[in-house]
Amino acid sequence: MNTRSLLSTNDQVIDAWAGGGLGILEGLVAEFVSGTNQSDDAPTAVARREEVADRVVTVLGARAWHALPEASHGRARRAARRAVAYSLAADVASAGGPTGARTDCWVLTVHALELLTVAAHFDAVTDRTRELLGSAPEGRLLAAWQMVNDGLAVVATTRHEWVGAGPATVAAAGWVLVDRMSRLLIAAALIAQAKSTVLPAPTVELLVNAARRYAWNHVRGPAPEAATATHVHRSADLVRAFATRGILP
Repeated sequence: MNTRSLLSTNDQVIDAWAGGGLGILEGLVAEFVSGTNQSDDAPTAVARREEVADRVVTVLGARAWHALPEASHGRARRAARRAVAYSLAADVASAGGPTGARTDCWVLTVHALELLTVAAHFDAVTDRTRELLGSAPEGRLLAAWQMVNDGLAVVATTRHEWVGAGPATVAAAGWVLVDRMSRLLIAAALIAQAKSTVLPAPTVELLVNAARRYAWNHVRGPAPEAATATHVHRSADLVRAFATRGILP
């Protein structure tokens, strides 16, 4: 898919990534896996497998999310769809996917912020995450559950910076919020899947490993802080200075 052709409208970009992003990501990760030596224990091979494993986990998380009926997300459906579309595009871009993926991330960020800066949508996403998370599990899955639970508490500390803010200002750092909210949703979906009582035990163990790794990679860290008008101006000053010879050393 040539994502550059999708920039005619924001809705087209969202639809393309929400509907086809998982397939693109799966294809890229399959290429990584096929080029990985599974038996080589040399340090470089081990390092490569570690990166590939992280990319495999992004696919498993996206699959877990897409396995849920869209209607099940209730009030969070619209905001979640936009946020998860962003994370798919971001994962594709980081995996060396189509050149337009990074540009689409900017479009998807702004479109998601149109909803996440509204209290009802912000709260709907966090409520849906808690719903998917459910009660604390036993065993090794508890670590993943705790990271997501802590992540929800962290985003609550800066909720006031985002809700009611102007998208044109908070877009400067908006990807941080959009990414975190989408990762919380996906991690919670993966945890819910790993709680399955119908899947074979070896499969469940792999999902537990994936949930722990996904949460470790994507939902920890400081609270997503919103940009201010001053920050936006300072960013513009840096870009202008770099474009003008003789200002910066």
